[in-house]
Amino acid sequence: MSRTLAITLDDLVACRSCDLLHLRKPLALGEQTRCRRCSSIMSTRKPATIDRSLAAVLASIVLLLISLMLPFLSLSRAGIESQISILDAVASLWESDLRWLGLVTLALIVLLPLGRLVLLAWVLAAIRLRRPANRALRSAFRWATRLEPWAMADVFMVGVAISLVKLGSVARLEIGLAFWSLCALIALTVIVTIVLCKDTVWRYLIQ
Repeated sequence: MSRTLAITLDDLVACRSCDLLHLRKPLALGEQTRCRRCSSIMSTRKPATIDRSLAAVLASIVLLLISLMLPFLSLSRAGIESQISILDAVASLWESDLRWLGLVTLALIVLLPLGRLVLLAWVLAAIRLRRPANRALRSAFRWATRLEPWAMADVFMVGVAISLVKLGSVARLEIGLAFWSLCALIALTVIVTIVLCKDTVWRYLIQ
């Protein structure tokens, strides 16, 4: 009887928005299921999701490292010129007694995005290489999903854009390669969200 109940539960899927239970149905490539009550997307099966997501994640890691190592912005006024990188900005906040703000900036702009990308790369590479699923991979993907809202490179760029508008009237600005790398990273983050099928990943990890 318990075995029958377990099989029945495995065949059910709950809507993430309204908790309505549905029977799980096999999906063809490109298909998705919606809740009968609230029409929210419950499950998907995106084509080539592992390969496309892995490529985007690896490219994101490279762009994030480039944005950290190269100059982000150059300022010049009255013959005095200075360059600043993201890590320089964090160091300046730390040295100006705003250590908590420097730590938050370092975490939200560098550590959390990099950690999430590394976890995703590990999980997706393991699936791509057909490694056996285990608890470590499941935990890694769970943490990568949890860290997604806390990777705030896009919010950082909004603040940078506002600062550029204000600084442009008092000094000559030159945007460095790190700025464009971070812009490309934000675009790739959106692409990862679009092409990554979490249902496909979880189906592999729980088998």
